[in-house]
Amino acid sequence: MNINTLKDYIDQFNTEIVENGFKRDLQDYVGSLPNNQNNIVVLREVANKISAKLDEIYNSDLPDNLEMLLVKKVKPFINTPYNEQFQELISDKEIDQAQFFQKLNQLVTQLNNTIQQNIAEIAKIEKFIEPYLETQEDILTTEEKAIISIIFKDKKTITELKEFTKNLQNWNKILPVYHQLISSSSPEEIEIVTVQNGSIDFVVNINVELAINLAEIFKYGFEAFFGYLLYKKKVKSIIDGYLGNKKLIKSEKEREKLLIDNIGEAIEAKIIEQHKEALKTDKDIEKTALNKKIEEVVKLVTSHILKGNDFKLLALPENETEPEEEETENSQKEELKKISTKVKQAVKSLPQAEMKKLLEQYKEPDEPDENGDK
Repeated sequence: MNINTLKDYIDQFNTEIVENGFKRDLQDYVGSLPNNQNNIVVLREVANKISAKLDEIYNSDLPDNLEMLLVKKVKPFINTPYNEQFQELISDKEIDQAQFFQKLNQLVTQLNNTIQQNIAEIAKIEKFIEPYLETQEDILTTEEKAIISIIFKDKKTITELKEFTKNLQNWNKILPVYHQLISSSSPEEIEIVTVQNGSIDFVVNINVELAINLAEIFKYGFEAFFGYLLYKKKVKSIIDGYLGNKKLIKSEKEREKLLIDNIGEAIEAKIIEQHKEALKTDKDIEKTALNKKIEEVVKLVTSHILKGNDFKLLALPENETEPEEEETENSQKEELKKISTKVKQAVKSLPQAEMKKLLEQYKEPDEPDENGDK
């Protein structure tokens, strides 16, 4: 497995488990629960807090990533269905207080011990790959390259050779087109670093400026899509409150259309902004067929997002002269990861018929419709 992917999995684990305070909270509960064994209100509050956090974790990419990260004797804590066990305890209407404490205390202790084992093993992996990361960082800095991950997860793409080939051809065609929008330099051949398994995950080496800008438009695309998903989650209860008022119901249909349109429009606006910004320092950027180029990039990005695929900025060269700029780039990398995770969790509640409607509007370049027409 590519070391940048390993580092990405390690960072995700450390963020979700350590930096967000879950490890600390578990340790606090292990120490404080015995002192509150007669306080059922506190016991249930602790159980509910842990359960909510576990639901968030088990519905993210972390379980799959931990499976690939921890492949030796130490098993990922997510191999045990702690989320189901906590929910089962909370839902038990007949359990008495003493039994509730005993079961809760046992679960918290086991979960804490398992996570501590995972933390120790991951620390070993992190220490092992550190020299390789430092060497690669020097190379990236010298060559002004960045490493990105183009992740295909939708079933049709990863199970049909024709579909997969078409998607790769689109990326190979449109990445250089996007390059032309933000730079006058000649696009270089895209260098494949590695191909991961599971989902099909292409880790590639591209120009650092291109990578940072591409990450930015993906972030905007995910944010616009997330706005639509939040609306769809709430709209039924909103419409129910209209009590059949046709004007209000019509207004919601119009709002939904605007939110769908906004996914592509937000990406398009950001690409245009990037192009204009790039022109300030690079007057030789190609301007022919500008609208067509932008349209192709918009379709590639929106289609990739809406199919449930992903995009990650894995590694950037060290910015020795501008530490503030490096901090901004790393922040952008984390923001992209967070909004992508939110979208993956929210999209699970979207009916297939609604997803089909979105995919029809944002077909990839040269992608035929159901009748075979382009």
